[in-house]
Amino acid sequence: MLQKFEVLTPLFEGQANERLQFKLNIDGHDYRGIFHNEEVHWFQPQPHNKIDENELDFIESNVCEFLKKMDIYFTERS
Repeated sequence: MLQKFEVLTPLFEGQANERLQFKLNIDGHDYRGIFHNEEVHWFQPQPHNKIDENELDFIESNVCEFLKKMDIYFTERS
């Protein structure tokens, strides 16, 4: 299922609206998204069209846990 996960340069780095950006490969398909306020937001193409909702929930929770373990997890800055 999840074959590769990569954290990319944050969007809007150093600004108040900075967002953590990631890329992953699921079953041979590349997807990109951002992580903010404990939620994954997908860019196009969105995996909802190819992946079962339960599997996608599992993947999103793994993304959250992975980012926490890497100690690069953050929420909105003040």
